[in-house]
Amino acid sequence: MEMVPSCPNHPDVIEGLRYCSRCGRAYCTDCLVAIRGNTYCAPCKAEQLLDLTSGVDQSALELAGIGRRFAALLIDSLVLGLPTGIVFVLLAVVAVAGKSDFNPILFQPVVLLVVVVYVVYEALMLAARGQTLGKMAMKIKVVRADGTPLSRGQAWGRAFMRQILASCLSLFNYLPAFFTKDRTCLHDLVANTRVVNWS
Repeated sequence: MEMVPSCPNHPDVIEGLRYCSRCGRAYCTDCLVAIRGNTYCAPCKAEQLLDLTSGVDQSALELAGIGRRFAALLIDSLVLGLPTGIVFVLLAVVAVAGKSDFNPILFQPVVLLVVVVYVVYEALMLAARGQTLGKMAMKIKVVRADGTPLSRGQAWGRAFMRQILASCLSLFNYLPAFFTKDRTCLHDLVANTRVVNWS
């Protein structure tokens, strides 16, 4: 049975929760205060104010480099691509051996299933911890633009958009990461997410 998140200070409040930009825990709006556009719980508010008065800004995200993001994507492609590739080749061998009039269109449902597997894998991993296996290996994480954890909707939306854009506009999807200040791909812009270093 899945636990429904609630405010630590008001356990009966389970709707309208927002995340603290510093610790990432979910609180009701009564338990959060806004500082420079980000929300903080009471303990983190005191720490954030101390950082600001001392000239340290912890709210700035340490964005992951293009190389680490590409390496994480490559690892995830290998993790999913090898098993699905083997299954695809085996199906092709069986189909060709059994029919002399082999029709490649018969493999379209298999290709669609592979795309669905990629979306489900990425969405579930990002919703659970903000990292796929490749991102864990490269010590990077997907977060909201303010540094807080992703919502389930953002995780699924980002995974779906990345797969659609990677399939249709592969080059254009990743191109903005080389030129934008926040190193955002198109799917990051749509989901309002950032990829950061995470140890």
